[in-house]
Amino acid sequence: MHSYSTDQNGWLPRNRGVIIVLTLVLLCGVLGILLVRPGTTADVWAHVYRVDAMLNGDVLARSVRATSDYHSDTTQNVGGWVSDDVIAFSLVNDRDYVSGLVNPASITNCYGNRCEVPFNNTAVYPPFAYLPQLGAFAVGRLLQLNMTARFYLAEIFQLGVYLASAGVCLRLLSGDALRWLRRLAGLLTVWMAMPFSFMFSPDSALVALSLPLACLMVRCVENDHFSAVDCIALSVTAGIITLAKFAYAPCLLMVLLPMAVRRRMAMRSCLILIGGCVISVLLLLTWVGIGTEFATNPSRVPYVEVARRRRELLTAPHLFLPRMLYSIIRLQGWSWWEPPLLFLFWTLSITTLALTVIAWRKNHRRLLFWLAAWVTTAGCVTLIYMAVWMQFTLDGQQGVIGINSRYFLPLVPLLAMQCAVALQSISQDVMDKPVTCVLRPPVPRMCHRRERRKSRQPWRTAVQTKWIHRLWRIF
Repeated sequence: MHSYSTDQNGWLPRNRGVIIVLTLVLLCGVLGILLVRPGTTADVWAHVYRVDAMLNGDVLARSVRATSDYHSDTTQNVGGWVSDDVIAFSLVNDRDYVSGLVNPASITNCYGNRCEVPFNNTAVYPPFAYLPQLGAFAVGRLLQLNMTARFYLAEIFQLGVYLASAGVCLRLLSGDALRWLRRLAGLLTVWMAMPFSFMFSPDSALVALSLPLACLMVRCVENDHFSAVDCIALSVTAGIITLAKFAYAPCLLMVLLPMAVRRRMAMRSCLILIGGCVISVLLLLTWVGIGTEFATNPSRVPYVEVARRRRELLTAPHLFLPRMLYSIIRLQGWSWWEPPLLFLFWTLSITTLALTVIAWRKNHRRLLFWLAAWVTTAGCVTLIYMAVWMQFTLDGQQGVIGINSRYFLPLVPLLAMQCAVALQSISQDVMDKPVTCVLRPPVPRMCHRRERRKSRQPWRTAVQTKWIHRLWRIF
C-alpha cells in the first residue's frame, strides 16, 4: 500500500533533478559529436596539431618554416612535429573555415612520419589546457586507432569531463536552502553544453571547470560546512583554470577568499588554500617565462610590435584604459553577432554589482567576499582585452579588435550565481522585515478647529522625527 511513499525517499526521487540535467547534457553532447563535423569549430586544427605535437615531444613550441591559413609569416611561425595521419585528416576535413589548417605546399621539413607544422595561436597553452584531449590521443595511440577514431575519442573524453563537472556542480549545492541555486546551476550547465561540452578546445575545459568554481564560491558563503576537501577542490579548479589560459589568472584570488569570510577555519584548510595558490602562481610564472616568447598571430602583429606593446602596458597602463573603454562602449566584436552577446554580458555584470551592494550593504564580510569575486571577473576581462590588443589589433585601429563573446563565457556562471544569491538575500530581508504602521489618533468631529490641530500635533511630530532620523542615517 505504501510503496510510493517508500520510493519517494529513495535515491532516484531525491536525485531526479541531477539525472534530468545530466541526461540533457549527454543528449546535447552526443548530438553535437554526431552533427558538428570536424573542422567547423574555432581554431580546431591548431588545437589538434598542438596536442599531437606535445605527444611527439614538442611541449615547447619552436620555429618552423611552414604556413597555415591562420599563420602566413614563415619568418615568425612556431610549431612542432605533427604526425602525417593528423595532417592528412585535417586536409580531408577542410571546411573553408579559418581554423589553423596547414598549407601542404609549405611543408619542407619532415622526418619519418612526422612534419613540422605551425600553430602559433595555440602554442601558448600549457598541457593543463588539453588534459582530456591528451588523454584521448594517448589512449588512441596505445590502442592503435586511426586519426578519425582518435578525434572522436577526444570529444567523448571532453564530454565525460563536462558531465563529471556538472555532477559535482549540482552535488555541491545540495540541501533545501540551495535548491533554487541548484536549479540555476542545472540551467547554466545545459545552456553551455552546446558546443562546449565536447568541442576540441581549451575553452571546453574552462567552461566545464567554471561551473564547479561558481558553486564552490556559493557553498563557501551559504553553507555552514566548508571542509578540507572543498578547499582542495577550490585550489585545483582555480589552478587549472589559471594555467589553461593566462587571462583568467585573477581567479587565483578566489582561493584566498574563504579565509576572509569564514571566521573559524581549520589551520589545515588554510594551509591547503595558501599552498594551492602558491603552487599555481609558481607554475604560471614558470610557463610564462619559458613558453610565451613569440607572437601568437605574427601575420597581423609581429613579435617586435608585441614586445613594444607589452612594454607600454608595463610602463604606461593608463594609455590602454581609454582604448579598452572605447571598445566596451562601442561593443566591438569580431563578428556581426557579437555586439548583442557582449551587451548581455555587460548588463549581467552591472546588475550583479548593483545587487551585491544593495544586498550586503550591512554585512561587511559578505560584501567584501562578493565584491572581491566581482573584481576578479573584472580583472579577467581586462586581461582578455590586453591580450587581444597586444596580439591581434592592427596599428591604426581604434579600440580593441578581435573580441569574441566566448572569451567571457567562463565568467558567466560566477556572475549568474552571485546575482541569484544577492536576489535571494534581498527577498529574505523583505520577507523578514517587520511591518510597522503609525495610526492616527481619532479626533472628535464636533470639537473646535484649534483643538483638532493640537490633537494632530503629536502624530505629526512623531512622523517628522521618524523621517528626520531616516534622512540622517542616509546622509
